[in-house]
Formats: sequence, C-alpha cells, structure tokens
Amino acid sequence: MLKLCLLVPLVVLTFHVDISSACGSSTDAEYIANPVFSMQISPPVGWTYFPATPSVTSQAIWYFVGQSNDTSTAKNRADAELTAAMLEALVAANVQTQGVTIANDFQPIQVENPQTTTPTGSLYGKVEGGALVATAPGVTTGAILTYTPYHVTMRVTVSNVGATRFYWNIVQSTFLQKMSMNYKAQFVGDVTVTKV
Repeated sequence: MLKLCLLVPLVVLTFHVDISSACGSSTDAEYIANPVFSMQISPPVGWTYFPATPSVTSQAIWYFVGQSNDTSTAKNRADAELTAAMLEALVAANVQTQGVTIANDFQPIQVENPQTTTPTGSLYGKVEGGALVATAPGVTTGAILTYTPYHVTMRVTVSNVGATRFYWNIVQSTFLQKMSMNYKAQFVGDVTVTKV
C-alpha cells in the first residue's frame, strides 16, 4: 500500500502539464465581433483606372494590361475581390458566413502607363507582379520620372459575425494568401485585426 501511495504523486508530477505554456497566445481566446482588418497594400492594377485619352496624342497604349476603364469599374472590382477573398478565408476558418457583410474603404486612382514617350500627364505608374507598386507625377519635356513607392492604407470590416482571435488569425492569414495569390495584391507589413 505504501508503494501505491508513493507511486500516485510520482505519476501526477511526471505527467503534469503546465496549462499556461500548453495553450496558444494569451489573446487567442479573446472574442471579437465585427472585426476590422487594417492593412497597407500595393493594390492590384485592376483596382486602378486609366485616363479616357492619353496625355500624349502619339501614344498608342497608355494603359496597363488588366487595368479598369473607369473609377466605378475599378471600385467594383476591388469590392468583389476583397469580398471573395474574405469569404473564402471565413470558410477556411470554419467561421459562419450566413448574413455576413463585408465592406472596405479602398478608393481607386487614375494612373497612366508611361511607355516610351515623354510623360507629361498627371500620374504615371510602375506595375510589378500585377500590382501598382510605384507612382510618379508627370514631367516636362526632357525630364525623367521620379517614382516613389505606392501603397495605400485600407480597412476591411466584417459585420454580423463574431469569433475568438484564434479563428480571426486563421482568417487573416488565409485572406493574405488569397489576396496575394489570386488577385496579385502586395502587402506592406502586417494585417492587424481589431474590434470595431
């Protein structure tokens, strides 16, 4: 009997699991309803639009392949792609999607492809990997375009749904993957998930 009494505490101590180190991060259990995903991206070229006429009359092609024709087409495309990526991410994380609404604050810009002529228009772009990564204002004859990195800060709000931060982290990483691989968005830094 004495051996059994000594054996039980030994077994308990041997198989003891420290709960604080066995779980995920300390915020994984935090419940978030109607989360806001904040990010900085170089948007897909389809989320921009080209001018109705080229700034230089002799320029045959003044737009980028895949670029939208006008601001409403560019905004509709951005809305559709952001919604699709977020819905796919919600499904991947097993978060309910019925009744969910997804909104964003992205606003498209007008940008022109400089080609080889003198770029005297208002704004020119540089596209890499399907995303608008740099812009430059037009110049006078003989001057060279000076590009600066282009990325916009935007928010995607998911309404009428709630889950723990653990699930929102899965949604976040899947959303990043879908936006990068399917729609050619290039992210600058992390996507953060916050409460409304």
